[in-house]
Amino acid sequence: MSHDQLLEYEFESTICSELGERGWLYQDEGDTRAAGWDLRLALVPGDVLHWLSTQYPDEYDKAIPADLTDGQRDKAERDLLAHLTKELSKATRIDTAGKPVGGLLGVLRTGFTYAQVGRPAAKFGPMMEFPPANPELIEVAEASDAVRLRVMRQVRFDATTNESIDVVLCANGIPVVTMELKTDNTQSVHHAIRQYKDDRKPGANRPLLAPGRALVHFAVSNDLVFMTTKLAGENTVFLPFNQGNNGHEGNPPSASGSATNYLWRDILARPTFMRVLKDYALYEPGRRGKKDDGRLVFPRFHQLRAVERIIGDIEATGPGGRYLVWHSAGSGKTKTIAWLSHRLIRHVDSQANSTFDSVIVVTDRTVLDENIRGDMGLVHSSNGLVVAVGEKSGAKSPQLKKALIEGDHIITCTLQTFPEVMKLIEDTSELRGRNWAVVADEAHSSQSGSSARGLKALLADIDVEDPENVSADELLAAKDSAIAASSNITFIALTATPKAKTLRLFGTQDEDGNWRAFDTYTMAQAIEEGFILDVLTNYSTYDMFLRVKNELDNSEEEPLVDTGHAVTAIVQFARLHPTAIAQKVRVVVEHFQRNVKPLLTGNARAMVVTSSRLEAYRWFEAMNSYIDTQGYTDIRPLVAFSGSLESDDGETVTEASLNGRGDTARAFREEAYKVLIVANKFQTGFDEPRLVAMYVDKKLSGIAAVQTLSRLNRTYPGKTAPMVVDFQNTPASIEDDFKMYYSDAHVAGEVDPNSLITIAERLDTAGIYTMVEMEAVADAYLSDAGGEAIARALGPIKERWQAAWKRARLSKDSELKDSLRSFRADTISYRNAWQFLSQIVDYQDPDLHKRAIVATLLSRNLHMDGNQYDDSYLEGVQLSGVQLVPSAINEDHSLSEGSVEPMVLPGFDGEFRGGQTPTKGPLAEVIDRVNDMFRARNVDVTEGSVAGFITTFWGFLDENEAAQAMAKKNSPSQLKASADFKNAVGVAMVRTCQENQEIQSYMTDQSFLQNIVEITADALQAHYSRSGESAEA
Repeated sequence: MSHDQLLEYEFESTICSELGERGWLYQDEGDTRAAGWDLRLALVPGDVLHWLSTQYPDEYDKAIPADLTDGQRDKAERDLLAHLTKELSKATRIDTAGKPVGGLLGVLRTGFTYAQVGRPAAKFGPMMEFPPANPELIEVAEASDAVRLRVMRQVRFDATTNESIDVVLCANGIPVVTMELKTDNTQSVHHAIRQYKDDRKPGANRPLLAPGRALVHFAVSNDLVFMTTKLAGENTVFLPFNQGNNGHEGNPPSASGSATNYLWRDILARPTFMRVLKDYALYEPGRRGKKDDGRLVFPRFHQLRAVERIIGDIEATGPGGRYLVWHSAGSGKTKTIAWLSHRLIRHVDSQANSTFDSVIVVTDRTVLDENIRGDMGLVHSSNGLVVAVGEKSGAKSPQLKKALIEGDHIITCTLQTFPEVMKLIEDTSELRGRNWAVVADEAHSSQSGSSARGLKALLADIDVEDPENVSADELLAAKDSAIAASSNITFIALTATPKAKTLRLFGTQDEDGNWRAFDTYTMAQAIEEGFILDVLTNYSTYDMFLRVKNELDNSEEEPLVDTGHAVTAIVQFARLHPTAIAQKVRVVVEHFQRNVKPLLTGNARAMVVTSSRLEAYRWFEAMNSYIDTQGYTDIRPLVAFSGSLESDDGETVTEASLNGRGDTARAFREEAYKVLIVANKFQTGFDEPRLVAMYVDKKLSGIAAVQTLSRLNRTYPGKTAPMVVDFQNTPASIEDDFKMYYSDAHVAGEVDPNSLITIAERLDTAGIYTMVEMEAVADAYLSDAGGEAIARALGPIKERWQAAWKRARLSKDSELKDSLRSFRADTISYRNAWQFLSQIVDYQDPDLHKRAIVATLLSRNLHMDGNQYDDSYLEGVQLSGVQLVPSAINEDHSLSEGSVEPMVLPGFDGEFRGGQTPTKGPLAEVIDRVNDMFRARNVDVTEGSVAGFITTFWGFLDENEAAQAMAKKNSPSQLKASADFKNAVGVAMVRTCQENQEIQSYMTDQSFLQNIVEITADALQAHYSRSGESAEA
């Protein structure tokens, strides 16, 4: 047994041999001397000159005339090669035609000019030719086949030393890839990274290592691959170039060798690598515009995989498919969209016809649209290929209309400008029957409901046999069928946090019937690879204990109030009270001064998340007051909310008037402002890498929790674990929300398409409208008869419902009220069900569509005046005690695995269950309940704990549907003897004791438990007896 097979030499030989089998020249075992490698020029001169002389013979003759002597020829060749190295050393720029000029990509894709004194300038074309999309372009294909992709081993790079790089790959003599290899039997990939940083520093004698000369440098072991496009010594940044392993970092084992063999067998194989050089490699200028501040970009593995998989599936199955790309924050989604859009618009079928007439890119934010347009401009393209729909020009832009009619353009727009594009498409007859590709970013917000259906309605290719003699119903049915099939529309949706509806609408069904994303790059992998930070590693929570009291004067009898509404109102009153906010402001400011301000050399930022505009305003005022009182001069807050509100002084204030600045996002980047207080703004899509801490004073759940806290996950030099201080949520609930998006998820099974028909039956039999009236409303809408005609047709239906609602209120007919509420709820359910289901089910029934029109209009026009609550009692409520107590400080709640439970699709046909009759009780009872929920610290501990325990316990038991059912159907004595009821009580006890440590000791006392069962049986049965639902009623 030879030990040599475990060494790096054997690993290197295997890689180079397999590259030789995949379209690369691997001659003389990759010997550099045989290839003619010139380390001072960092070129293979023979390959360079061969390409120039064979592809551009006339220009080559200008540079190196045929009549030169041998000595003159040698000098002329050296001068030409020296000029080429200067061109390669330039920073790449984009000219007015959209072509790259200078630098590696400019030379490879555009070419260069070589001028000499006394001779005409030689204008050389691209140093590479790429395989044409159209196979009929024979000359281009032949030129592409003539490209020399060469493999060399142990390549010297410094004339003053004998050091060498393991592998160098050249394209027509120009280095494009370097590789340092380490076998895991002796070292690791991190030794290769260290070798690049320590021993492969750029220098005057090392042109191969100069920034921009080679496209990418790979550090490779048997298990892992890392890459960089710019060597900078210790400051070199290496990024993982790994496939991912079951949703985590790394690579899965390979059945045919090293886990990293995908690199040389797939990525570097001639067809894929030439595609990367043509369509993916790009130069990204630095923000400050300095020559040495830009960088070459090589796609990350998941970006290349996602785009190529989609294109490959379109080639295999044809256009008209739907694809969901679930890529986490930190995945480089804007570049993925740019690369994908360019690949789509250039794609041709087997007959050399364009697959798509236009590509429409829809984003949900203006900032993101600008970022995508910026990245679009970096991708190799022609001038005018990308047409942006701006906020000002919209559909009035003649350039947009011209681009749509011409085809072969990428149209970018936001949700705000998207209706303008839709209107232009609708009004332009030349656009009928086109093939479209739609790329939707953050699909859950833009492309799973009415927006998606509206777009499909315009773009769908409607097929009818005799369009001149088709009836309105036949045309409507054909249109709905086209929407469901959408055979002329290819949808690609990208999101970091998909909803269940998004997975079903755009997902791919696996062999088990589950709907999954077509391509996934998980949050877990992004965190583990270091592209984003884990926001749950430093989580602190505070509990606020409040005491309120009733100080209504001269009241002989306390008012009766709706206890549910009153509790909510009083809690809201207490939370917005200046004393309560002042305590939280003190915690936030002092935490920031102590833990945040010193970070990032004093540039760290923080965000305060509040529940409402009023709350944000009061936080802003209280924070400014506290900062002034403490004499702090190095921290100033900004506030962000939409619209205006009335201040406590009665003045109308806005975000701009409070900040004294017009652009809050821009102001937050300035030195003076370190804290941003927000209310439903900047919680999604706001990218500030210096954001280190978040103070949460708002209930968060689901996608909102993930998106809000993820504002902290951006990386920044010196930024480690971000900090969360939460005043309202529990770590457990936040963990549950993140688990759903931490790793791959799916939707199990299928939504019931019959649910739409079930709701339709309930609407039709409610007696609110007739079928004739439904037809009239739908006809007015579909024929564009105008708002007045629609209002006239809808009027009788509205009047009928409103009259019934008024009658039910006056007569206190709760049954009629419930039926009218049910009808209104069904209109909303039907509208939502139609928007979703009609995109995936071809119902072949125009009445379903017409009913959707009526339901949509009615859902906006049926207004319940609701319960009129008298809130005057709040005048007598006073806050008498506040204490903010830390319950968990700097806890690590980072996840290791995601949720294994499938996402749940919405059920559209659930019936309205009727409104609850408000429970009336004296104000003192409500005050006691609030004090039980938020007891002040100065209350007698034992009494307060017992009261809080009973309240919490009752809440857990009362939400138990089984316990409710037993209480309704059994007498107290039957409940007390029921083992099932005792079990329900026990479960509620356990849950309560998890929140109340002082009562926990009673759990082992059987007499105490039995007393609780008996008290509960009496109380719960009495509770339902009053509502007329019990067995003894």
